Amino acid sequence: MKLNRIQLSLVQMIQFFRRLFALPLHIYTDGSHKGKWGSWSYVLVCNDKIIGESSGREKKTNSHRMEFQGAIEALKGLPHGTTAVLHTDSRVLINSVTKKTRRPAVNPDQMEVLENLMAKHKISWLWVKAHSGNVLNEHCDRLCISARKNSSSMSK
Repeated sequence: MKLNRIQLSLVQMIQFFRRLFALPLHIYTDGSHKGKWGSWSYVLVCNDKIIGESSGREKKTNSHRMEFQGAIEALKGLPHGTTAVLHTDSRVLINSVTKKTRRPAVNPDQMEVLENLMAKHKISWLWVKAHSGNVLNEHCDRLCISARKNSSSMSK
């Protein structure tokens, strides 16, 4: 896997903070859909400081897919073996990754990617209530809104 310069520096920053402070990494993710566009976002937090963030948008999608994509994008940039707490306001996402059910998986293509990524890391999942004043969840929401409106955001 080729990493671009920005991703490499983010990986190096995560490794530095983990070694220096032995502090947990917190990941906040969000996804949304309105009109023609859906968007995802994530924020990486260590020692109560934002150390990285990203967002993107896609056409012809739905809110659940964007919630899942936010988690996928956050996890795929982490160094192998990272321990993190992933905060999301999506109960569908949390239930999909933490509860084994006999029902067909929601977004099976994305679930396969998430399962492969989770096998490389130690991720704890934590639900946060949307639009309830959680500063980092609200920040993710603003990133999603901005990505949906911004034509220079990553789009598929």
